Amino acid sequence: MRTYFISFFILLLTFNLTFAQNKAKDTIVENLEEVVISAQITPRSEKNSIYKVKVIHASTIEKRVANNLRELLQQELNIDLSQNSVFGSSLEIQGISKENIKILIDGTPVIGRLNGVIDLSQINLQNIERIELIEGPVSVFYGTDAMGGVINLITKKNQNNTIEGDVSLYYESINATNINASIGYKFGNNTIRLNGGNYKFNGYSSNNAAPRNLNWEEKNQYFASLLFNKKFKNLQLRYASNFSNEKLQSIGEPDRTGSIQDKNYYTRRIDNSINLRGEAFKNKFIEATISYLDYQRYHNTYDIDPISFVTTDADSDNKNENLVKYSYAGFKTQLGKSKFDDKLNYAIGTDIKTESTKGERILDNKQNIQTYALFSSLNYHLLKNIEIQPAVRYTFNGSYGSLVSPAFNSKIRINNNNNVRFSYARGYRAPSLKELFLDFHIATGPFTYIISGNENLEVEKSHSFNLQYTFNKLIKNSNSIQIEPALFYNNISNLIALSELVDFKRHYINIDQFKSIGLKVDFSYINTKRMSFKTGISLIGRYNKLTESFSTDKFLYAPEITSNLNYKISNTGIYLNLFYKYTGKRSGFYIEDGTDNLVKTTRNDFNNLDLSISKSFLKNSLKTSLGFKNIFDIEDIETTNQIGEAHSRDLQLWGRTVFFKTSYSF
Repeated sequence: MRTYFISFFILLLTFNLTFAQNKAKDTIVENLEEVVISAQITPRSEKNSIYKVKVIHASTIEKRVANNLRELLQQELNIDLSQNSVFGSSLEIQGISKENIKILIDGTPVIGRLNGVIDLSQINLQNIERIELIEGPVSVFYGTDAMGGVINLITKKNQNNTIEGDVSLYYESINATNINASIGYKFGNNTIRLNGGNYKFNGYSSNNAAPRNLNWEEKNQYFASLLFNKKFKNLQLRYASNFSNEKLQSIGEPDRTGSIQDKNYYTRRIDNSINLRGEAFKNKFIEATISYLDYQRYHNTYDIDPISFVTTDADSDNKNENLVKYSYAGFKTQLGKSKFDDKLNYAIGTDIKTESTKGERILDNKQNIQTYALFSSLNYHLLKNIEIQPAVRYTFNGSYGSLVSPAFNSKIRINNNNNVRFSYARGYRAPSLKELFLDFHIATGPFTYIISGNENLEVEKSHSFNLQYTFNKLIKNSNSIQIEPALFYNNISNLIALSELVDFKRHYINIDQFKSIGLKVDFSYINTKRMSFKTGISLIGRYNKLTESFSTDKFLYAPEITSNLNYKISNTGIYLNLFYKYTGKRSGFYIEDGTDNLVKTTRNDFNNLDLSISKSFLKNSLKTSLGFKNIFDIEDIETTNQIGEAHSRDLQLWGRTVFFKTSYSF
């Protein structure tokens, strides 16, 4: 009950600050007419998009002082995060997670999933202009692995001056530092941008008396990117190359015999893409992307003498035995015709990709899959204020043959202030390379554990429904309010998951069914002279049939509350930024190893409150931020998140910290 009172108090405080009278002259503006590009026939304003696209601006990233995608999404509504010390951080949207959430950078997928997830802490935000987030299925435009939603990071591409650049320094009292720099040169219709950075975190343990029991592993990340952008008449040609490398040091604890082993995990990504987009022909919009992505991960193992702590290379489980390489080559093109006043608009496109993986932990050391897809979408105005958009994607998968994914979107514009959106999608997801061909053996003491793929897996199938109402109202003095209630329902059959442990073996299986159902309400108030305030509440119910013989008998519900306040203190140039999220108690189940017992687990509820104070100097060239993260000092929480797993720590937060950031742009 105490946490509910804390939540209520914070909401009351932010409401009071929101409506406090002030005569500040500076402005806080959010552009409701901003153009979005994710899942659109052609670029459209967010207000006119048939999909509901949530935009997180660079200004919000700046105010949250977020170093990576994990830190940015921590306080977003309907998004649940979890952390594993080896696999990294992952997310869940509308109760759906892992392979069914697609993460993109400029429309190109981020590859390299571990245990089905992309480590969000490896996605740097240094060069990001905005992030477009769509909840619910977008499988027609982005493929069958976008049933749960899409997060598309849009990078900075253009500049006004001949030379522009910036340098930023970040320090957090958890022994974390982040250094980034970028420079751009514009000549004629061409722009070249270079970016680079380093994030270093020395690890953390909530039990300082046990130095070899880190809750959060030490890591060191390097990032670099090159962008070349050329403008023609109505077209833009872009070449982008991105590099990232991470070293994660996992410190082992003594086993029953006193032996100690440490492991260093290395993850490297090299991504290259060429993109052409803009107007071609009359009233047509074309976008074409060629991409090649290369990913590799391995670890080295070290024996530690328990007395002298001298380190020596272990005899087994090193790079030559566990190196896994993954590559992706893709070609995607889309031609669309979209004129807002026309009765009929359309988009047609093709999406071709080949994925391959190789390594000692892959069956026969090398496997690959080719996928060919055609997609089409029609936007038709039934009446002046009613539009419908049926769409279909035909996919041929090299292992599973033909798959057809239909979708239907509609939008009713009641008047200038009221809109209703409804969407339905039928999804199919073929198993990934790892789910089909993993061949992983690990020796622990006298036992050898085996985790293997399953070439007999069936395709996941889903039905998804989303209904959303939007009310926008401009009020006096250029202020505005927005209220958005929404409902959703997802039903996935043949969900792919790991089986329970039997005779030291686990393998991927299809379980019967997963469902999620929920509602949320978002409210925002923007005063262009001094502040913006947003709050929201959601309730998500989850249902799992865990194995062929076990299932939960009802939906298990978990609530969330978020509240964000950005406030300009009169005549000082100082901004106060509050970010708060209450995550409610969440229950789950797992099958106890070696038994037929269905065990219920619970993750306790918790509050997360961040505060930052920022100010600009030298005509906004120099910006500084100072603040606190996780003011309530929440640390790891015992929970169960994985189907078929026993107790594991859910590393939500690493305790209260103080941070400082300064940046200079020129």
